[in-house]
Amino acid sequence: MDSPERAAYPEPMPKGFYPLPDTLDCAEILNRLPVALALVDADSGRFTAANEVFRQSFGSPDGDFSAWWQGVHRAPASTANPSAPPPPDSALRESIESDMYGADGYPRHMRTEVSLHGRHLLVCLIDLTDSDNRQDLLRQALAEMEARSITDPLTGLLTRRRLEEASLSEMHRFRRFGHPISLIIADIDHFKLINDSFGHPVGDQVLVEFAVRLSSECRDLDVIGRYGGEEFVILLPSTPLAGAFTLANKLRSAIIQAPFDRVGPLSASFGVAECVAGEDWNSWVTRADQALYRAKSSGRNRVVAAPESAFNERDIKHRNRLDRLTWEDGHCVGDPVIDAQHHHLFELANRLLTLVREAGPPADLHATIRALVQATSRHFRDEEAILTAIDYPRRDQHAKAHRILSAKLDALSSQSALGTLPTSKLIEFLAYDLVDHHALGADRDFIPWLRRPPRTEESGAQE
Repeated sequence: MDSPERAAYPEPMPKGFYPLPDTLDCAEILNRLPVALALVDADSGRFTAANEVFRQSFGSPDGDFSAWWQGVHRAPASTANPSAPPPPDSALRESIESDMYGADGYPRHMRTEVSLHGRHLLVCLIDLTDSDNRQDLLRQALAEMEARSITDPLTGLLTRRRLEEASLSEMHRFRRFGHPISLIIADIDHFKLINDSFGHPVGDQVLVEFAVRLSSECRDLDVIGRYGGEEFVILLPSTPLAGAFTLANKLRSAIIQAPFDRVGPLSASFGVAECVAGEDWNSWVTRADQALYRAKSSGRNRVVAAPESAFNERDIKHRNRLDRLTWEDGHCVGDPVIDAQHHHLFELANRLLTLVREAGPPADLHATIRALVQATSRHFRDEEAILTAIDYPRRDQHAKAHRILSAKLDALSSQSALGTLPTSKLIEFLAYDLVDHHALGADRDFIPWLRRPPRTEESGAQE
């Protein structure tokens, strides 16, 4: 039978804690939080618990809180520090900002908050040092999380979810402006035999090389994703059926022209379909998949196209949606500040597209990206203030979307400064993220709130 002491601690003690028995529950909670936290006995003034973040920042607290407080406000070489602020008043919730020395001996600007909970004081230490840099790190982390959520970890291509989002944006543009779009589904022939004969690690290498060969033949504006297993999908903006069929044959040749490492010659089959009026994503991709099935059943290593087409070459001529992002009156949301800033963002995006299309100087490209960063930051700040003023119910979610876009734009700017910015990433951000998904997508959701009559005290009282 367990001893009474064992029964009092049914779970292992959290690492870094040394709590009294009646503080165990609090200790478990504190140790999961990402800020420096400690418990102090309100009667004795002595530490009873501290979480791992506290220990990493200031070492293990020992003994009296007041003595510890005086110690962390002294430089390591000092023996006295008469200017150290007094400890926070334990009788009230108190917030004090001061410079404190951590376990590494370096000063950091901290905010200390103390609040009384029963017979314990909860001490919370918040690091305010270099807050701007911390915000940059947060935005970079958000950008990395977003990138991981939309990128296939094996091939580096887009995931199925992100590919479908891009396709829906292009379909919206097709319905609104009449720009043709086509789809290619590529499937490696007899891929199961590769895994069975050589093992899955070699199969993974084949998938990576297959993705590289597809990417090398596609344009920067084409969107390539791994749809599942050995199946890949390529979205072709501003491309009718004839152009997609031609590209698919180029891709087929790129696969068979050289043997793959470890496995030798391989082939692939391709299904092609152009989006036609009245169909949704599922019906479009199903037509492409049926064309792929016909290619497989006809002997493989071939391209088969679904016959339906809404365009011919005379209809489209030079219509390329990335020649220019055209601002139209229909893009206005109804607020003069937001509309003027949207218009300015379109102008900066077009300036970037022109530099990309004409292979302009890298310095000009980076300067324009920095101008877009500044204009976007100002726009997001002003737009959030307007959404707060009109009491838009989803303003928190909208602000989160702003932070993600800012993080992605910061990442593009950093890559531009290093000379490692892929043109396709810049085009994808401008066309899909900033314009289609946000300015012409999410920003239109709050139009009804902009058009509501302003609330008055009288109307508020009647409600």
